[in-house]
Amino acid sequence: MYILTVILLVYFFSIVIIRLRCKNFFKLRKQLSDFSVFMVPFNLPAYLLSKVPTTSKISAEYFPELNELEHNWETIRDEALQLFENGYISIKEDLPASSFYKDGRWTSFYLKVYDCDIPSARELAPKTMELLNRIPNINLALFACLNPGRKLKDHHDPFAYTVRYSLGLSTPNSDKCAIVVDGDSYTWEDGKGILFDETFLHSTHNETDKPRIILMTDVDRPLKSTFIQKLYFMFGRFFNSFFYIDNVDSKKSGFGNKITPYLNKYRKFQKNLKHNHNSVYKLVKLGLLIFFIFIIYIILF
Repeated sequence: MYILTVILLVYFFSIVIIRLRCKNFFKLRKQLSDFSVFMVPFNLPAYLLSKVPTTSKISAEYFPELNELEHNWETIRDEALQLFENGYISIKEDLPASSFYKDGRWTSFYLKVYDCDIPSARELAPKTMELLNRIPNINLALFACLNPGRKLKDHHDPFAYTVRYSLGLSTPNSDKCAIVVDGDSYTWEDGKGILFDETFLHSTHNETDKPRIILMTDVDRPLKSTFIQKLYFMFGRFFNSFFYIDNVDSKKSGFGNKITPYLNKYRKFQKNLKHNHNSVYKLVKLGLLIFFIFIIYIILF
């Protein structure tokens, strides 16, 4: 009973942390089951030990190495546009980002996933890869396109041991194409970067008739503890090895992405159940939650 009490206290403490830390957050009913709540204990050391501000937007002066990318943004843009025109920036069987690819709203080309081998990135974007490899604290990178008239709804990214740096390459350069982080809007512009903490609630929209193409990277958050920094790095490398994917040869992908087609079938079934039998859907969801709590109780006691 003591352990269960501790778990519940940590759970409610995590909700309080999110609502104190952010000025923009989900309604309580939705937040109770949002995965961001369960990530707070994992992310807390990154927040407490961060060498850079834990605000939603972060000044690029803390990461001078990123100037290398902005100084060469046109070179990166040219490779990205060539890939886009040849159809390589496309929908991927990518499990963590699978909801973004719905209806072709978002497409991508993966460049770097820790030390995973992505031959298509080396072959089709050699200049961009050369620039990325000069910056050792970038371990995740991709070209991302948000298509005209599309948007990505409010969401949290799970991990605080990195911060998100996105560089505008070919954008509408309009207020109608922007990213909103914790309630503040930032317009995408060619050659301009945006650095923010992706664990804050954020969304992006493109209300123009032009695709928005950016270089999106995750940069290691510098921490005061080298030991904790290494632990986070090892976790990131291990976790992302399950979800890397080559842009041309789908056989070269992590195990997690190989089960994406089956998961999509499950999600389709879940969506149909919710639409056609909402009361049954809610009952099943509640039953699964109770079952999950029961299993935890059995394991602990």
